[in-house]
Amino acid sequence: MKIKTFVVVLSTIAGLIVSIFTAVMTFVIIGEPICSVMLIKITVTVLSVLPVIAFLSLFAGTYMSKKFKFIEYRLEKIRNQKFNQEEEKHYIREVQEMHDDINFLSNQLEDLIGDLRQKNHNLSNLLISMSHDIKTPITIINGYIEEIEDGLVTPQKMPAALKHMKKEVEFLDELTIDMLEFISSMEQYKTKEKIMLYYFIKNEVFPLLPQNDKVKLLSTIDKDYVVKFNKVDLKKICVNILSNAIKYTKEGYVKVSALDNNILFENNGEEIKDEFKDKIFEPFFTISTSKNRKDSGFGLGLSIVTNLSKNNDYKCTLNSSTKEKTVFSLEAMC
Repeated sequence: MKIKTFVVVLSTIAGLIVSIFTAVMTFVIIGEPICSVMLIKITVTVLSVLPVIAFLSLFAGTYMSKKFKFIEYRLEKIRNQKFNQEEEKHYIREVQEMHDDINFLSNQLEDLIGDLRQKNHNLSNLLISMSHDIKTPITIINGYIEEIEDGLVTPQKMPAALKHMKKEVEFLDELTIDMLEFISSMEQYKTKEKIMLYYFIKNEVFPLLPQNDKVKLLSTIDKDYVVKFNKVDLKKICVNILSNAIKYTKEGYVKVSALDNNILFENNGEEIKDEFKDKIFEPFFTISTSKNRKDSGFGLGLSIVTNLSKNNDYKCTLNSSTKEKTVFSLEAMC
């Protein structure tokens, strides 16, 4: 039974019952005896009220039917992955609450599906790049093995061949570690804690950074500044960003500061060109022009930073990059 029919039938029955009860009680109160004349009067009264009852029942049924059809329409759009919000006001509080809940769930589903699509895209790129990066060292190692089996590598050349093979194995090991790090960075719902950022940077981050006498490590964070973050994630983020800053700063400084709810990483190293600014957070993208794979890296660092930041309700962005300075920031999203 459709809701409109259900409401009309229910309202009509309820109206009839109330009308009959009211008419009977009226005659009882005024002291009229129960007889055929009274029954005729009650029947006439009910019949005269019946059109009004039917009209009001039809009005209520039509109104409720429209509300539920609207909700059905919204759910159908969500089913078709159309998550646009609908601003609608309803006089019935329960219907309004249901409408607000649908908007909330629509927004949550949109974010969730968008996040899953992005992760699927990243994993697809990861597998494609991984297969390409793994193929080269495996081909080199296999080539040396075949040469050794065919006796083409003399005893004098054997140490050099083994050294080259060992480097390729180390490359594969580093690539595997970075791959696993990237995948694990997608994990959400980690435990957060309050961190005294000044002492954290000084005692747990700066000691892990590459040593460069020409680059000064600076911190202008207030000693009482506190952030709520997963400690392991924050350490990985800071080490990654600051290590990159040191790598691309020939001489100068690398500085960490805090402003409001943002953590800022500043350096006066190489400028990041405009065409790279939107790509540096993509997996396997690197701006290094070095042909040495060890120097250029795998391009996963800032992608890992992006994932870890998001998991802690932060967003990592490149604020600006000029010849004078480059500034990255961790911005709190809530």
